Amino acid sequence: MTSRASSSAAPSADTSAEQPTTLPAPEDIKRINVAVNPDIVRAIQLVMTHEHVNLTEAVRRLIGYGDFVYRAIKEINEDVLLRSGDKTREVVLLR
Repeated sequence: MTSRASSSAAPSADTSAEQPTTLPAPEDIKRINVAVNPDIVRAIQLVMTHEHVNLTEAVRRLIGYGDFVYRAIKEINEDVLLRSGDKTREVVLLR
């Protein structure tokens, strides 16, 4: 993914040497440009900082997390719950 953010708070360029163990075939890789709002930039920066990954990997992880929750709720019709100690909340997406 190519980032064209103009803010100085935008995630840095893809410089980490971290690589997945197996790479997809070149014909399976798609490059996309996406404009994101400041909340998404902060979410990406949070993953980059906390998980010590580059921009590309942070975006992949966030998309993967979202895909997991989306499929559970929309395709399988499951409930997704967040639990902290004795408190439980349900993750609700519009059905």
